[in-house]
Amino acid sequence: MVVAARMRTLDRKNAHADLRRVKRLGGSMLTVFDDDYPAALQGIDDPPVVLRIRGSRAAINQYPIISVVGARRCSAIGIDLTTRFSTALCEAGFTICSGGALGIDAAAHRAALRAGRPTLAVLGSGLEHLYPPENESLFHAIAESGGAILSEYPCDAGPRPGRFPERNRIIAGLSLGVVVFEAGLRSGAMITARLAAEDYGREVLAVPGRVDTGASAGCHRAIREGWACLVDHPDQIVERIQEQAGLLELHRASAKASSKSESTRR
Repeated sequence: MVVAARMRTLDRKNAHADLRRVKRLGGSMLTVFDDDYPAALQGIDDPPVVLRIRGSRAAINQYPIISVVGARRCSAIGIDLTTRFSTALCEAGFTICSGGALGIDAAAHRAALRAGRPTLAVLGSGLEHLYPPENESLFHAIAESGGAILSEYPCDAGPRPGRFPERNRIIAGLSLGVVVFEAGLRSGAMITARLAAEDYGREVLAVPGRVDTGASAGCHRAIREGWACLVDHPDQIVERIQEQAGLLELHRASAKASSKSESTRR
């Protein structure tokens, strides 16, 4: 219903102009009607009709996805834990997805790059407005190293506050599980985590932090309320994700469709 409503309001002239802009960036468009559109994302209530992609389109379905989210203003311990957990998850065969923000997001993406694995960054702006600008070199590295930068917004769309909560549903929807580091009570990371747990039926894994600051208050509340699982080692995350038989089967179907589609495009 939501997809149909969006299609009716689609400005086809602007859509064609935007496609040309995406191609000039060396990117591509993935629509909800394409065979290689991720099945897990397609199953959410409000999937993006179009995803603009810079980098490898195949990276979206190559490996099962775990999203890593957390605070922009984080501690050195938070960066270290994110790096170690993300590296271990890459080594276990997962693709790391995050929002490309400063702090925890960037640490997760960089860990994947150092591990030689693809990583996905979902933007709250268009592909011509890489945000935050401090991470521009990181975004280029992601696109050039077998990963992908994704956006549902037109290429010339700038960052607006309301777009970041919207993009969080894509981060949650793409993933088999969401790992949260140093998230405050009202943070964007907790928006992503709640969507994942309550709306999409995904595993939420929360890494606890210090109790004498508010830095991890969101993680602690999620654990206390029972909709997130406390984890203190990457192996615990892998074990929980391996129990998601239905989502893993959706991933395998998407990976097969993506491989077939890639062969056809060649």
